[in-house]
Amino acid sequence: MSTMARFNRPGLLERLTDSTAFTVLFFLASIVLAPTTVIGLVTVPSLLMQPSTLDFDILAWLFLVAGGATGYIGFFLAHRPGESVAGYRATLICLAIGIVTAVSVAGVIVDATGFDDAKSLAALVPAIPIVAALGRIARLRRLRAAAEGRVPDSLPLIFLTVALAEAACAIAIGVQLGFTG
Repeated sequence: MSTMARFNRPGLLERLTDSTAFTVLFFLASIVLAPTTVIGLVTVPSLLMQPSTLDFDILAWLFLVAGGATGYIGFFLAHRPGESVAGYRATLICLAIGIVTAVSVAGVIVDATGFDDAKSLAALVPAIPIVAALGRIARLRRLRAAAEGRVPDSLPLIFLTVALAEAACAIAIGVQLGFTG
């Protein structure tokens, strides 16, 4: 068996996110998250037409809605990877924006509910699209490496995962400092 034959197979994260159980779980999370995104996309033009009503909370909500919509666009673009380098990078950027948005939503949920409340488990709902996006990134990288005839390097994906974990820890520390100060 050649090295390329072994690395052309889907990895664990990709197999997990392509399973039927995870697809159902992602669909259920989307039922919770997608209506807010759609409502936000419908109300964005009307809110932007009235600058007197814009405050920090509305702007934050608008950015989260735009980030969520961009993440969903990246997720659906990842089903059919782009042939060009620009399409590949655009898909990765959309997925990264979606991941950052999902981490922000999880932070807001934890901030609103507190760490000791059972309602803080609702922060796991945005974690499902994060795992789905990471699975799509792994798939895109594997397909890109197979098309170029090289072995995919998993180190950047590991760095991305570590960076997301560090960002989540920074959010948690900020929330804790906000509660004490």
